[in-house]
Amino acid sequence: MKNVKEVKMLNTITHSVRRSQAVLQYGVGAMIDFPSQVLMTALPEEWRGTEDIHDERLEKLLGVNKFISPSESGISFVRFPRWYFCPKCRAFKPIEKWQKEYLQKVKRKGCYDDIYMIDILRCPDDNQELVPTRIVTVCEHGHIDDFPWVNWVHRKNYKFGKEKDVCTSPSLLFKTGSSATSGLEGVEIECKNCNAKASLLGAFSSTVFKELETTSKYHTQFCCQGRHPWKNVLEDCDKYPCAKQRGAASVYFPRIVSSLVIPPYSSLLTTKVEESATFKKIMNIVKDIDDCENQFELAQKINKKIDKYVEELAREIYEDVEAVRAVLKRKLIPTQEEPQVVDKELQYKSEEYKALTGKITSEKYERDEFRREGTDVSLYNIKGIKSIALIHKVKEVTALIGFSRINPTHSMDSSDGRFVSVKRKETDYYPATISRGEGIFLEFNKEELTKFFNATSFVERADSLNEKYGKSFYGSNNARQVDSEFLFIHTLAHLLIKELSFNCGYPTASIRERLYYGESDGENMCGVLIYTTGGDAEGTLGGLVRQGYSDCLPIIIKKALDRAKFCANDPVCSFSNGQGIEALNYAACHTCALLPETCCELSNILLDRTVVVGNMDGSIKGFFS
Repeated sequence: MKNVKEVKMLNTITHSVRRSQAVLQYGVGAMIDFPSQVLMTALPEEWRGTEDIHDERLEKLLGVNKFISPSESGISFVRFPRWYFCPKCRAFKPIEKWQKEYLQKVKRKGCYDDIYMIDILRCPDDNQELVPTRIVTVCEHGHIDDFPWVNWVHRKNYKFGKEKDVCTSPSLLFKTGSSATSGLEGVEIECKNCNAKASLLGAFSSTVFKELETTSKYHTQFCCQGRHPWKNVLEDCDKYPCAKQRGAASVYFPRIVSSLVIPPYSSLLTTKVEESATFKKIMNIVKDIDDCENQFELAQKINKKIDKYVEELAREIYEDVEAVRAVLKRKLIPTQEEPQVVDKELQYKSEEYKALTGKITSEKYERDEFRREGTDVSLYNIKGIKSIALIHKVKEVTALIGFSRINPTHSMDSSDGRFVSVKRKETDYYPATISRGEGIFLEFNKEELTKFFNATSFVERADSLNEKYGKSFYGSNNARQVDSEFLFIHTLAHLLIKELSFNCGYPTASIRERLYYGESDGENMCGVLIYTTGGDAEGTLGGLVRQGYSDCLPIIIKKALDRAKFCANDPVCSFSNGQGIEALNYAACHTCALLPETCCELSNILLDRTVVVGNMDGSIKGFFS
């Protein structure tokens, strides 16, 4: 990070986050409320200690050589927001000025402890703990900055007189009204130097900064400064920001990509190779290979390096040389250029679908991170289900590749300006976390579903929702064909998760769905994986898989369908023509079908109970009516 003078260690008790939090909700570019101050997670290149994570499929998809997870040495933070006020004297200034005043005071006393105010921030005059501002500005290009307090109070001074030019030495006071109901109008900023005053009324308008700048006779600037505090970078930006509460959901939308580690990449041999010191040495050597005219020449040079170090690696991990050689070739030698895939996510999931349905297996099953048990589906006697698999063991890699502000984005491309990558362009890794768990995979008979829904009015119902989805914000960012079969498997997954949480011992929020639907790579996918994962080495304890056997699952499905027949919000819910986000659900509300946001990969949209159990008066028959 540029212009960093010094790095200071924080108290590990008061300033700690879990590994998964550093990748998910508190990832790079997000603010964290710690005691006495607010910090922002810095870019991963500045993290003090990391551990390598590998997932070959995800590495190829994202174009990196590895992933990193924070170790006990900790991650790095930057201070943001920088404006703090004293609750007693009401002085309001950036942290640099507070530090300067504090340093002058401790010099006089001859005390040099915590001169950068790292452990605790106090007013040098009143010894009161400083309070960080709750308002920041963000723009749609992912920039974030402090609210323009100085420019605001001088430009908006017309409320108490007229606009003033920004004075040479502004000194602000942060005042609040005595009434708790006064709102933004009761929050007042005052400049002691020139007596300019302004309230925060209208500060959250999306067009206020543009209006203030274009009508200012002193040309006061309110345009976005293009600031990325998490990497200490300024960019050119022509957008006008908008003010947000720093804890608002729209301030930070992480872009997460998750992957199941499947055979052959899930073998214990692969894991041992990836964790070896010799493999890290080979990776560094291969990374420095250049001056290759084509892929063939590059493959030859990599082969020579593999031949040189393969025996050393095999001795280190006590494995067969040829088996280790095969893993190294698979991991390091680039494959031939493949044709462009229209939908990479669909093609990526089709590989997982093959593993879940048993078409891809591991030769050494007992030594695999992915363990699947097939079942005799005839023992279940459940209509519409083609096969059921019990996933006793599965490893999931979840990577943070970027984020957006104001609006979420499903893109991995920064060309539109909204997606912000969390790493530098030349960096060959993303931050990620590993979790292990278990699940139940249900494969549906798509032909049977299609035959049923084509004979009903559900086709028109699904077409209407598909059209609405295409025009929505979510649909414009994530194209998807919505039909009756998809609504069926998605809604049934939600109903089963609700019911499974009563039986397996896991809370609803810890059980998730992974939908497989569409045609790709020769697979006509129609299934769902209901699974749970944990962050420790062992993962989970088998409670979910136990509910997938033939003596439990049919009963659970029957109970789930019985609960879905009636909702506390019926008849309003049952006969709804649109509810939820942008009205993208039919008969589905928080009482009957919606789940915590950690469970659903589609943000609780595209759900309809009627395709599963019909509507309340029986005029529409569902698949299980």
